[in-house]
Amino acid sequence: MKQTGWNRRDFLKTAIQVAGVTGVGSNINLLATAESSGTVSASRSPVSPTGGLTKFENENLSRVAYPLGGIGAGMICLEGTGALSKVSIRNRPDLFNEPCVFAAVAVRGPKATARVLEGPVPGWKIFGMPNSGLGEGEHAYGFPRLRNASFVARFPFGTVSLSDPDMPVTVELTGWSPFTPGDANNSSLPVIALEYRFTNPTDEAIDAVFSFNAKNFLPPADAQHDYPQAVRKLDGGFILWSGGTQAKPWDEAAFAVTASEPDLKVNYAWFRGAWYDALTMAWKDVASGAAFDRLPVSSNAQPAPGATLFVPFKLSPREDRTIALRM
Repeated sequence: MKQTGWNRRDFLKTAIQVAGVTGVGSNINLLATAESSGTVSASRSPVSPTGGLTKFENENLSRVAYPLGGIGAGMICLEGTGALSKVSIRNRPDLFNEPCVFAAVAVRGPKATARVLEGPVPGWKIFGMPNSGLGEGEHAYGFPRLRNASFVARFPFGTVSLSDPDMPVTVELTGWSPFTPGDANNSSLPVIALEYRFTNPTDEAIDAVFSFNAKNFLPPADAQHDYPQAVRKLDGGFILWSGGTQAKPWDEAAFAVTASEPDLKVNYAWFRGAWYDALTMAWKDVASGAAFDRLPVSSNAQPAPGATLFVPFKLSPREDRTIALRM
């Protein structure tokens, strides 16, 4: 197994630095839910062969949401499909907040292809939700994603396994928060880690690019233009920032994403256009296997709508590699 940059011990050493810019805070009890039109039966959720863990698959992933973020320190949920949702900021629980934040992998070469690192989107998100009739352009639901997904949990770790017959790599995503029994301070840090483990099960080498993409979701949706916003530089990553207003200066918030990878590149300035152009252009970069640096826009210009973190990597046959993010 090849893992570069940092390990879980290193995470705790840097967590306080990242926590200083996250701005996430709300009191939510840790509770992982799994429901699909009632309780999940054992016959529909087969037990994992290792450790006796319940493995959720297919329609039983529809309502799985595993809370991350530190006990009493805010919440981001890792869904059974691999999506991030229920993002609660400004000390306010928000169980329906799923910002446009997604990881992806692009495989370069003659059979180039790209996928969002999530399983199929649950049907209840696509039909009947606000703006679903307009195509849900504020989300990444329309982008191709991996066909097969399963989820298991062993606190404090939630693990999503992803695969697709059209992709030459398999992916295991593990989300976790620092948790030390008896140590309330370190167990309450408002930070999370996401570890993406890529495995090449084929007999051919793979040239690929991992990316983490995020629109700036921090300005309140009902008063977005009243709040200053920006994408800011950060060593090894980026910061999404939103200031408060003169009447509500306490609404200032920030969300940081970092990785410790030697080949990491960051695009701090998504395309600035109308409608859904920014997201369309961001996916075009992902799908083409791009990996480049782009500086933040100047402070007096129209703010960038989002940012992307790129990590190019190669896998020999039967090799795996883990790329880890801190948030």
